[in-house]
Amino acid sequence: MPLLLPQAYINFEHADARHLVVLGGRAPLSSWLRSVASGKTVWAVDRGADACLAAGLAPHHVLGDFDSISEKSKIWLQNNGSGIKIERFDPDKDYTDFQLCLNCIKRDTGGILVTGCWGGRFDHAFANIFSALWGLEWGAKILAFADESEILIPLANDEKNEENNKSAPLELFFTSKAYAISLLPLRESCEGVYVKGTKWELNGATLTQGRPYAVSNIPSGEKSGKISVKIEKGIIGVYCFFGNSYENSYDGANNDG
Repeated sequence: MPLLLPQAYINFEHADARHLVVLGGRAPLSSWLRSVASGKTVWAVDRGADACLAAGLAPHHVLGDFDSISEKSKIWLQNNGSGIKIERFDPDKDYTDFQLCLNCIKRDTGGILVTGCWGGRFDHAFANIFSALWGLEWGAKILAFADESEILIPLANDEKNEENNKSAPLELFFTSKAYAISLLPLRESCEGVYVKGTKWELNGATLTQGRPYAVSNIPSGEKSGKISVKIEKGIIGVYCFFGNSYENSYDGANNDG
């Protein structure tokens, strides 16, 4: 089944998003957050509880060292947290709060959508993205980092499994205008990269971290609002930028064509 976001439908194999992780970066719009939380187990990581409180969304889990959560959220949890599992960690720890959260989720099944991940410090964003790749080794599968303005999808192909090279491509059906689409190598080299439905298409290209040229592409036509991406070896980040315009939908955007 596709991963449904207000601004895009994302079709890829094994896209069963059962968990929503809310981090403490730029808070998503409350309406967007409530929409994507439907039917998912919600994990608020430290200050991510503030975004949940603002949206009137009660998380199932709140965890972290609580060094950035607001006093208002702490009081809210004290008064309304009887049905919320709260785990507090010592600030003197080897892992980030997000890494601890992924370590908890790996015990369950299903994919993970992460929000509250943009804005703020670059080192946090960098660590979050590569923590997601590390989490794959533990069995924690992150499907996308997203809010109403930005989406990043880590698209991986197991280099040891040749059969994966025949897997179906990732498909994105936009219901809002994507102002930019970039392909970001999350491994030193990504081979056999294909992108269709954009102004500049790729057909089996090799992309490297040292030469990141596949940035600021755009969909080839606003009426179709559809692109597909495939990779044969490596891990690539499929990044889409929407600004704050996801409510301005395409005409006919729910159609496949």
